[in-house]
Amino acid sequence: MTKQNSTPELLFIDLNNFAAYPTLAVGYLIKTLRDADYKVRLLSPLALGVPTFTRDNPENWKDQLMRRLYFSGNPLMSYSRDFLREQLAKRNAKPHPAMLAEVDRALETKPAAILISSYLDHYEMCKLIGERAAAKGIPVLLGGPFFNLDRVTKRWLSLKGIAAIVGGEVEFKLPQMIEKLLNGESLSGQEGVFTQESKDNVQPLLPLKNLERLPVPDFSDFPWEKYPHKIIPIMSGRGCSWGACTFCGDVVSANGRTFRSRGLQPVLNELKHQSEIHQSTDFIFLDIKLNSDLDLWYGLIENIQTVVPGARWIATVHVNHLGDNGLDKATLDAAKKAGLTRISFGLESGSQELLDSMKKGTKVEEAGEFLKNAYDAGISVRTSMMQGFPGETAEDLKLTVEFIAQYEQYLDRIRLSRFKPLPDTPFDRLFMKKPERFPYMKNFKWDYKLARGLYQYKPPRDKEYRLQKNKLLTQVYHINRKSLRNDAQQFNGMM
Repeated sequence: MTKQNSTPELLFIDLNNFAAYPTLAVGYLIKTLRDADYKVRLLSPLALGVPTFTRDNPENWKDQLMRRLYFSGNPLMSYSRDFLREQLAKRNAKPHPAMLAEVDRALETKPAAILISSYLDHYEMCKLIGERAAAKGIPVLLGGPFFNLDRVTKRWLSLKGIAAIVGGEVEFKLPQMIEKLLNGESLSGQEGVFTQESKDNVQPLLPLKNLERLPVPDFSDFPWEKYPHKIIPIMSGRGCSWGACTFCGDVVSANGRTFRSRGLQPVLNELKHQSEIHQSTDFIFLDIKLNSDLDLWYGLIENIQTVVPGARWIATVHVNHLGDNGLDKATLDAAKKAGLTRISFGLESGSQELLDSMKKGTKVEEAGEFLKNAYDAGISVRTSMMQGFPGETAEDLKLTVEFIAQYEQYLDRIRLSRFKPLPDTPFDRLFMKKPERFPYMKNFKWDYKLARGLYQYKPPRDKEYRLQKNKLLTQVYHINRKSLRNDAQQFNGMM
């Protein structure tokens, strides 16, 4: 069977259920396939009643109890925490019965091929889909944001029924891959494509250039009627113009490698088109750092209300200290008038020494000024922070507690996490080269199937360290109990 002789129907299974809006990457790929005259049927979890996961909702005492357990350094509590976390992960990764039933029904229609968009949490679901597709003689192509990491992807290649795993940006290559797949040809040897035959000799697929050529994503198959609000996802560029943070896994993912901007006009055109198609003026920018291209950032603020009157939007930015970052008071005031409703940034720590160790590129005092200016402009502010970064001391935590105490009134949400090592990041290279630099990380090993480092963090049992950590946990809880500002409620749980 070839595309020229008939019009094959492809089954596209989107396993993402971590957002209350369509999956941007899937929208791009479906548009690419339809432009190449393929029929595509989308299978989306939300359409089948699978509950969606949201973040940063107002917290209660149960959330604080779980946080204290999660961040506990007590050895006994650590073992309990790790066991509970493992059980929770297994429960969350368990395939949903409604999704499996719909896959079985879809297989009965004998699609020509199956495409799966997957995060690494979905191993068991991918395993079952592959097995059931193999029984029907239907080839399966698997892709996702971290399958460009060869040590990760090789752990997935043993899945039965998976013809190949794609690691890279394939918007302009996918139709040709599908044609080969349908003709019974192997995809072995293609850049960024992992197969059993070529798993030890895969050339990486280079980051996509000329992003202005990207089509407008096709979200027509997503269950818009089941989303709490119509939020349209968009990206103005890929990668991050800073791209130096030691811990960051985003910049090693398939579309995060190197910064590339789409340019202002294609973004404005897409905003207008998607707003008209989906009858919504609410947008979430999924850029790692929306102020990476300052010409686009300023142009968006100046023009978005012209192309989409009444537009409201949320975004993530980077508060760097190297010259203009587009986050001064006047610009934030203008951004609010242009519809910027919520903004997120990575504070990580209130200790300058620790931020420098992370290569964060942020000055503590400038982060504080940004917080006040954004709040005064009327923008809801959310930040991410990290506890347990290698080398963190009681003094570092004390400085963080003092920073939060000073700026607490300007923050609506803090997402606090423990340091999580990720493969292929600068930390990975530092640890492999000189593990003795990280004496408090005990029993370290990589779980490449889930792309995470497993370890026990055992700093000296310092009373002051525990005291400051507990103060920080209390501060986070007090902030996260707040309700968002009224004009930000539409975007609750989106970041």
